[in-house]
Amino acid sequence: MSSLSVSVYTWLLTLTNDGDAGVGGRANPPSRRISPAVTPTSTPFRRFPSPSGPGSLPPGLVSKRRGFDDGASDVSSNQDYIGPRLYKQPAARSNRSIILNAVEYCVFPGVVNREAKQRVLEEITRSESKNFLVLFRDGGLTFRALYSFNPEREEIIKMYGTGPKLVNDTMFEKFFKYNSGGKCFSQVHTKHLTVTIDAFTIHAGLWQGKKQSLPNKKDMTLVI
Repeated sequence: MSSLSVSVYTWLLTLTNDGDAGVGGRANPPSRRISPAVTPTSTPFRRFPSPSGPGSLPPGLVSKRRGFDDGASDVSSNQDYIGPRLYKQPAARSNRSIILNAVEYCVFPGVVNREAKQRVLEEITRSESKNFLVLFRDGGLTFRALYSFNPEREEIIKMYGTGPKLVNDTMFEKFFKYNSGGKCFSQVHTKHLTVTIDAFTIHAGLWQGKKQSLPNKKDMTLVI
C-alpha cells in the first residue's frame, strides 16, 4: 500500500472513531447544545411590531393618537346631545299683546272714543317697552292714562293721558288683570304691583285739584 493510501485510510478511521460513543459498540447520535432560555432580562434589545400592521406605533404615540381622536368624539357627542339642559334662561314676560287687545275691545267702547283709542294704540306700537299699565279713574274703569312699566327698575312713567307723571307704590289703590277671552278686567286682590297686573287705580285724594282758598278773615262778618 502506498503512502497516500495509508494517509487517506488513517483520516477516515479517525472520523469513524469520533462519531462512535463507546458502550457496546453502539453509535450515539451527535450531541446538541441546548441554548439558554431567552428571558426579558437577558434580551439586550426589544423588538417592536412592524410599522405596517395595526398597533404598530409605540405606546407613547398610540396614547397621543387616541387622545386626539377622543377629543373629536367628545365634540360630536356634545352636538348630538338632545337631552334637557341644566339651565334655561327665563324669558322676560310682556303684556304688550294683552294691552293691545284691551285697548281695542274694552278700554274705549263706542265710536266716540275712536280718536283716543287710535292714539293709545300708536303709543304702544312706537314704544320699546315690554310692559304697559292702564290707569282707571275709579272702579267704573274709566280710562285716564297709559303708562310704561319697567319691572327691573320699578319705574312707572306716563305715556299718554291724564294722571301723575310718575307712580310709586304708595299711590296704588286697586289692581286689575285683563281677560282676553272674556274681554273684560277683573280685580286682583293684592297689595303690590307685579308683572301680571294690567291696570290700576290710585287713591281718590290724588285726583283732587288745587285746594279751595278760604275767604279772607277781614271780609268775614263778626257775629256775636
